[in-house]
Amino acid sequence: MPLRCGTRQGPLRFFPLIGLLSGALALAAQGCGAGESTDPSGSGGSQTGSGGGSSTGAGGSTASGGATGAGGTKSTVGTGGSGGTSPTGGSTGTAGASGAGGSKATGGTSGTGGATGTGGTRATGGTTGTGGATATGGSTGSGGTSATGGATASCGSTTRNENPFGCNFAWGTNNPGGSLASYSYLQFMSDWVGSEIQANGNITSCSGCSWLTGKVASTNLIPVYYAYVIGYLGQYNGFPDGNTAAGAASLTTGGTYIIRKYRSQIIAAYTYYAKQTYAAWPTKPLLWLLEGDFVQYTDSTQVNYPNATASNPGTAGATDALSYAELGQLAADITCAIKANMPNAIVAINHSTWNDDATTNSFWGAMANVNYDMAWTSGVANASGYFSAGTIANPYNINTASYAYLHSLTGRTIFVDTSFGASSMDDTWSDSPAATINARIADGVIAANVTTSPVPSIYPSAVMSLEPSLGSTCP
Repeated sequence: MPLRCGTRQGPLRFFPLIGLLSGALALAAQGCGAGESTDPSGSGGSQTGSGGGSSTGAGGSTASGGATGAGGTKSTVGTGGSGGTSPTGGSTGTAGASGAGGSKATGGTSGTGGATGTGGTRATGGTTGTGGATATGGSTGSGGTSATGGATASCGSTTRNENPFGCNFAWGTNNPGGSLASYSYLQFMSDWVGSEIQANGNITSCSGCSWLTGKVASTNLIPVYYAYVIGYLGQYNGFPDGNTAAGAASLTTGGTYIIRKYRSQIIAAYTYYAKQTYAAWPTKPLLWLLEGDFVQYTDSTQVNYPNATASNPGTAGATDALSYAELGQLAADITCAIKANMPNAIVAINHSTWNDDATTNSFWGAMANVNYDMAWTSGVANASGYFSAGTIANPYNINTASYAYLHSLTGRTIFVDTSFGASSMDDTWSDSPAATINARIADGVIAANVTTSPVPSIYPSAVMSLEPSLGSTCP
């Protein structure tokens, strides 16, 4: 995760370097920042390919001879179609003319990816249009075959899964490599994914899938992905994590440039990875922790790079941060790509603990329409409910830098880790008394990922000692 160096006070966040996550993950340093946008090729955000034009897609000529022919249910493309070049969500539909025997045949209620979805040929706009039920009042009107340009039919279930580990407080650690047989005292195991993406945005392999089938399947552990597709794609294009490139181009400055240039490939990568993961892990839940320090892509430090070539960013250009609305749409499209292709996926969005109060409120306000299940962050257990012991001395975010505030603001449960690399924290979770962990449960925390490598020798006994005294994490 990119580290924001010198631009904010407060706790630092971390994400690993490029080569450390292929196969058995070795973790590296972190960074911080802010921002989001869209690919000018036409996929969401300010320049999205969004399921059609602004005019209403006509359902065809007026059919005669009976009641209104309905071409299908509402055609949805998630919170915003992101199919690439300007798809057409209804202007080509002709279900009215073909469905005789009713008045005007329509292809469904308003498609939510651009123009009104029509009941004719396939609605295109990113995800699969779902308007293909039988039209009444004439012949069968089809609201579209399958959509082109992106993920699948809908964005998955909107029913949240905020307790993927059950109602007991969950303990875990990051993939240590090798057999996981000795970790039966834990409820989950995490691993980093996304390093398989290439510099041009293509992805053709799934290391996480091999980990699931080869290591996790023989255990009772729930798998957790640290999904860092944008971070790795940036690194491969000359924009490493911020704490590894002081004063130079990094994700802190060029993350938005990468998003705008490769937006459609990012969504396609998540689509691919979710499909492959579902094939490898089709029944039990799997938690996706999306893109650490996601908020950084809205920060004013983000600029464009008009002369970038290959992995050489070239000279920085003008400020080009994503708006909060663009960031929210990107989160929605990534979440849709995952859930549409993996029904057993649970999605969590990251909270950067260095945010000031205004940034926290604006960021989570932008996530209001995203179909996510949980929040995730890094922090300690024993700072009176704050993310870090230093929060009280940093009044710029004292009103929002607590688990209870994050839980109240988002309405979601919280997954917490002890961070990685340079920002790694001591384990204050398993070595705290039960009363402290129960207080964090009351604040909305349901799981602690102790990511110290190697795991402290007392971790197994500490966890097993605490468990009988901990309260339920379910409402």
